[in-house]
Amino acid sequence: MAGSVSISYVSHATVKYVEWTWTSDGSGDVSGEDTKTLSGQVLRWATNPSATAPSANYDVVVNDDDGIDIAAGGLVNRHTSDSEQVLTGGDAKDGAAFMGKLSLVVSNAGDSKIGTLRMYYR
Repeated sequence: MAGSVSISYVSHATVKYVEWTWTSDGSGDVSGEDTKTLSGQVLRWATNPSATAPSANYDVVVNDDDGIDIAAGGLVNRHTSDSEQVLTGGDAKDGAAFMGKLSLVVSNAGDSKIGTLRMYYR
């Protein structure tokens, strides 16, 4: 897997987010690892296709240092043109705790497609 990923980190007073902007390779896949060690608890996920939208039902996984998808399968079968969100629950205790460098894996997106994933956390 290859493709390309750019990562930005934003911190506000009570909530932070990581934004992965990705472009798939010829096989429709992307993989990339964060450059920072992060820790926290996930509050919400948001996927946003670009004008060069991914194929319908593309899949996103975010693995922690243990190789476990901290989105727990909640980011599979994403929509080709609509932004979507996955909430982790009403209480912070419902979100996955993580620590370390996170790895983004996108599959089934189509050739040279572009999208964005944001992970909101505290």
